[in-house]
Amino acid sequence: MIETLPPAPTDSQPDAENADDASTLKPDGPPSRKWGFLSGRLVALAVVAVVLGWSYAPNLRGLVTIWNRDPNYSHGFLVLPVALIILWRRWTDAEIPAIKPSWLGWVALVAVLVLRAILYERGSEWSETATLLPVVACLTLMIGGWPLLRRVWPVVAFLVFLLPLPTSINDILSQPLQRLATVGSSALLRITGLWVVTEGNVLVVGAEPLEVATACNGLSMLMCLAATVSAMTMLVTMAPWKRVVVLASFVPIALVSNILRISATAWCYHLFGAAVGGHIAHDAAGWLMMPMALVLVVLELVLLSWLITTVEEIPAARPDHLLRRRPT
Repeated sequence: MIETLPPAPTDSQPDAENADDASTLKPDGPPSRKWGFLSGRLVALAVVAVVLGWSYAPNLRGLVTIWNRDPNYSHGFLVLPVALIILWRRWTDAEIPAIKPSWLGWVALVAVLVLRAILYERGSEWSETATLLPVVACLTLMIGGWPLLRRVWPVVAFLVFLLPLPTSINDILSQPLQRLATVGSSALLRITGLWVVTEGNVLVVGAEPLEVATACNGLSMLMCLAATVSAMTMLVTMAPWKRVVVLASFVPIALVSNILRISATAWCYHLFGAAVGGHIAHDAAGWLMMPMALVLVVLELVLLSWLITTVEEIPAARPDHLLRRRPT
């Protein structure tokens, strides 16, 4: 005798939809294995970061020494805090990118370290220290992949202001900047009614000589203003074309600020004598250079917004006017 069994209840047989849900809820693997893999990756990255920090410690000590001794690069102490502010701003202003670690970061890191070893053997100290920036980019790629690197690449690029200019470029820029400062200050002083005689890089104010020394060539102002303007374009919301214009204008703004400083010192020489002009006015004018340059940058932005506007069309449902001018 063959006994026919009753069909199983329908709720006990998963349909297609329930089957999909079941497959979705099914874990890919044991949680302990996933956590162990993730923790192992984090430990590996931490070990690599510590080893790289120890490896670059002599280079970082050399940079700190330069920031302490050379006034042209004293802004280096502020680069890292400002870079962290830029990172926080870019991280919070948009949706958090998907973190997808990339093995290409490990390959690129090995290539950069090989290049660093070659530069070290050749005695290229500046180039060896400069490999710190691609190393940071490689670590970013290792941690979060291309989405994270696309988000934070301006922060990595801003770290270039940690480095001094190469000695060859510094020597090339120093003398022309010194000469421009002398000629520009002499012309401004004559326009403002103070007759001076130029002897090389010395301004003769009456009977008092005012030397435009190498330290007064404006290179320190140029580097500091470049870092400040770059940070401003990353932190302040503005149109892309404004960013380009402001970045391109930091060189003439730095030159103008330095000329104004030298001219103010020369007037103090004329009015109060060399003692006051040399010991008081010179230092005070130097401290006022950066605020003066920032004021010029702000005035530039205001002038650009006033001169150039964006025309936006209004839909036909608005009969009051056809066009509206919106400041940029």
